[in-house]
Amino acid sequence: MKFHVFDEENNNTMRSDYKNPFASNDDSTSEILVWSFAVVADKSLEEKQVKSFIEKLVYITLPLRDDDEWRRGELLCAQNTFAPILLQKMEQVDDQGKLAMVNEKVNTTKEIVRANIELALEREETLEQIKKSSEELSTMAKQFKKRAKDVKRFKMVQNAKHGLILGTAVTATAAIIVVPPLVALL
Repeated sequence: MKFHVFDEENNNTMRSDYKNPFASNDDSTSEILVWSFAVVADKSLEEKQVKSFIEKLVYITLPLRDDDEWRRGELLCAQNTFAPILLQKMEQVDDQGKLAMVNEKVNTTKEIVRANIELALEREETLEQIKKSSEELSTMAKQFKKRAKDVKRFKMVQNAKHGLILGTAVTATAAIIVVPPLVALL
């Protein structure tokens, strides 16, 4: 990712667009420096993080870019002055990054614990509902058993009545058929 700062002598302006900075209408003799900031990062970093890092580099170097050594020196002439500052900032970012990673892990753990608590509460509610349903089914089973016993008793009484009526009818019929001829023979 690249970021360019167009710096006109005695008039510092920062622009991130690529308009032609050399096409100046007011003064064609002014000197323009182009400060290029580039970062190469792996894909584990988000674009927003990389942009933030470049922005910090631009603001860190702002006072140093006014130094004559930085403006007119040879290639890498500012390395000795900027390297310790950059290293310090990178260590701060590294420490903050580690802290951010720990915080992220803590937040992730909190979310997992919260989700587990919610699941436990839902399970408890489900278990209470199952227990309530079980108690209702148990009550209904007892009622069914009692009613089944009553129906069985009723059927036995019905069968006994029918048996008694049928037995009495068969006995009476047999008596009517058998008794008159026996009485006639005697």
